[in-house]
Amino acid sequence: MLACVGTFALVADRALTLGSVAAGLALAVLAHPRARGWRLRMLGGAALLAWSTAFSQGLFWAEWPRTPLVVLSTDPWLAISREGVVHGLVQSLRFLLVAAAGAWVTLTTAPDRLLTALLALRIPFGIALMGSTALRFLPMVGAEAVSVRRARAHRGRPLWRRSPSAWLALEVALLRPVVARSLRRARALAESLETRGFHPTAPRAVREPLRWGVRDSAVVGLTAAVTLAAVVARLLYV
Repeated sequence: MLACVGTFALVADRALTLGSVAAGLALAVLAHPRARGWRLRMLGGAALLAWSTAFSQGLFWAEWPRTPLVVLSTDPWLAISREGVVHGLVQSLRFLLVAAAGAWVTLTTAPDRLLTALLALRIPFGIALMGSTALRFLPMVGAEAVSVRRARAHRGRPLWRRSPSAWLALEVALLRPVVARSLRRARALAESLETRGFHPTAPRAVREPLRWGVRDSAVVGLTAAVTLAAVVARLLYV
């Protein structure tokens, strides 16, 4: 899925097409029960990314033609151009499309299943363990950030009552307890692996081994066919 979405994000160059697919994936992510507490933040972050990229590209677009949408001064270069806005919107939608696909995989995939799948693909155990552990730790880090922000708001320091500079300072200060808790968690994990005799190169048995079936071959074949067709169409018609 990630390979197909990533290839589509690279070959598609129309904002409407990218926006439609990104909106569909975003709705699927937002409808998931595990994303309930993060819906407003996800929407706000996506809107901020799209707006800032489109505004900056529209303002600093240096190629011709340059059709002005908003004129800021008599100088022709101090204007927001239509071509720059479209280019910035396309780039931000590509990023959001890949981010939505990654969020969907994170929400719907259990860490132990991810570890088993990576091992079935002959990926070294250390790298597979690191990926599955990161997938397990991401929701915990997010929950800790929310708890720290709520505790700070209860003590009379909510973000919406501060100036932008004070808001930025508080956000930087927020990283300290979150990073400290993450380091403690990583140390506890390392100590638990050490006490259990973990060895990174020793062979390990899989509790539920994955077996390659007809459905897996069909999904891989369909993904490869769609990806190859998109690449060929991009090379021939653009």
